[in-house]
This record gives sequence, C-alpha cells and structure tokens, in this order.
Amino acid sequence: MTFGEVVKGIIGVGSLVCARIAAHSPILAPTTKGGQWVIRLAKGESTQRSHLDAASLTAQLRDRGLAQLAESQTDELWLMFDGSDLRRPYAEMMPDLMQVKDLDGSLVPGYRTLNVLGVTPQRRGILYHRLFSSPEANFISEPVEVQHALATMHQAIQAVQR
Repeated sequence: MTFGEVVKGIIGVGSLVCARIAAHSPILAPTTKGGQWVIRLAKGESTQRSHLDAASLTAQLRDRGLAQLAESQTDELWLMFDGSDLRRPYAEMMPDLMQVKDLDGSLVPGYRTLNVLGVTPQRRGILYHRLFSSPEANFISEPVEVQHALATMHQAIQAVQR
C-alpha cells in the first residue's frame, strides 16, 4: 500500500482515528478540533480563513433583501429600525468589548447593534446590520452610526425605486 492509500483509509474510517492521531501531537492535543485539522492536512485543504468583511457581506444581504422586497406586489414598505445590545457577559478576550446593560440593568461586556428590516405584507429582508463598540478604532459616536445607517438605507431604497 502506498502512503496515499493509507491516508485515504484513515480519512475513510472517520474523525475518531484522526482525533486519536491529533491527541498525540503537542500542537493539536490542546485543541478541541484537532481531528478536523488532521483531516484537512491529509486532504490537502487549506485551513486559512476566508477574507470576508462585514461591509461587503451586509451589502450582499441588503441587495438580496431589496430584490426580495421588490418582488412584492405592493408599494408599501415598512422599515423596522432596531438598536439593541449584544451581551457577552462572560467574555474577556473578545476585541473592543464595551459595557452594555443586561436584562436586569447591570453592566456587562458586549456590543451595540443597529439593524434595519424591510417588511411588506408578503416579503421581508435584512437591509442593514452593524455591530459596533465605543473602543473600536474608527468609532465616533452612536448618533453618527445611526446617521450612517439612515443614509445607507436612503441610498439603497432610492436605487430600487428608480
């Protein structure tokens, strides 16, 4: 048998064997997903993360949402604007955590969010999403974030109405 055949057999047996292999590695043993790393290594797959950024992903969601809403048979469009707290009460190492209120009014680590949903009687779509915090590098103020959301929504809706 060749090495390639052995590797195919290991992968065919499943992640249990790969997890056992990872358990003997000083680098992979401390991780919870060492078996998956072994499978990726054996298959030659990349473990590099994709280069998605939030702005382009939310723009795609907005385009998809506007396309869905445009298919509706009505001229009525409701926009639901929501500014909420995303709580991470036990987080310590997440980047740019700020203090937000939990349900009891106590301060806990977390982020602020701005979301806009478009709704017609037949359709709905996510038109805007932004997660932010005051410690992040380019943060100015929450009213500026709200103004940016409103301007983005205005431009998006104007483009569809033309």
